[in-house]
Amino acid sequence: MFSRSEIHKGMKVRGNDGHVLGRIVELRQDELIVEKGLIRRHDFAVSLADVREVVDGEVVLNHGRDSLFSAPREVPHTTH
Repeated sequence: MFSRSEIHKGMKVRGNDGHVLGRIVELRQDELIVEKGLIRRHDFAVSLADVREVVDGEVVLNHGRDSLFSAPREVPHTTH
């Protein structure tokens, strides 16, 4: 279990398979905005309901990168 207060901007986000999916660039009421990519950056909204736990300062999701990016809710990228 985790507390929303443990989650903050700049944290790495990992899938349940251990792969780094990106980093948190914004926190909203019930979702995280995760920035993916170094050169061609894209932002994706991830529901807080998809967060499994916070471990060692990283957010771990209930699913892997394939499920996140196969049907993502991409949001307009902003400069962070």
